[in-house]
Amino acid sequence: MLKRQVSALVPILLFLLLWDVLARRLGPGLLPRPQAVFGDFCRRLGDPVFLGHCGWSFFRSGAGILLGTAAAYPLGVLLGAVPWLGRSLSPLISLSYPVPKILFLPALLVILGLGEAPKVMLVALTVGYLALVTVKDRAASLDRGYLESFHSVYPGGGGPGKTLRKAFLLARHVHVPYTLPAVWSSLRLSSGTAVAVLFMAESFATQEGLGFVIMDAWGLMDLPRMFSGIAFMGLLGGLYFALAGILERLFCRWTRI
Repeated sequence: MLKRQVSALVPILLFLLLWDVLARRLGPGLLPRPQAVFGDFCRRLGDPVFLGHCGWSFFRSGAGILLGTAAAYPLGVLLGAVPWLGRSLSPLISLSYPVPKILFLPALLVILGLGEAPKVMLVALTVGYLALVTVKDRAASLDRGYLESFHSVYPGGGGPGKTLRKAFLLARHVHVPYTLPAVWSSLRLSSGTAVAVLFMAESFATQEGLGFVIMDAWGLMDLPRMFSGIAFMGLLGGLYFALAGILERLFCRWTRI
């Protein structure tokens, strides 16, 4: 355990050492030293205005992640479980997936206005597209043996009520357990991208959020405050990355059997 902790600390210490050497070479007017940023970071923890900006970024990113995942997961399962539907929509998904979602921000601002909706929707699109593709591919790779085993336990026949119940049981006992781990994997992959997109969305047309703080500090050449905002935004992405792993361990315990 101790060896693992030391191994994890070595890259961090090397990064801080290189940062300090570079800051000495460039000077505080271009790059503040790590201890100056750390001191400003600690002071911001007691600044209610700065914490309010953190709260806005947390709300926007959290709401966008929840909205995007809640919409993409059932759609991805459906597209993967129903082959003809997946084949029909695959060209549209393949064409739109590579497009950077930040390009939709001007259109979202025009359609949804200058409030919170376009920022939340932009994060939702970023997270949702990756979750959709990941879950769809996972559902499409389901082994036919699982379906045959299910149908042997729950044979067909009966009226519409029994058909609906069987579809519900199929989703509950086969598709959800098989595809749910893909959701957490997609959230880990998209956590950094979602925060980056949020930074771009908060860089203009708002005066709340860490993106605004970073750009405002940059304009005033308040470099310690700017780097503190960057650090807080990085911690926000790390929080979502760690949370996805925790949720996977809680809700997908069968993957460790």
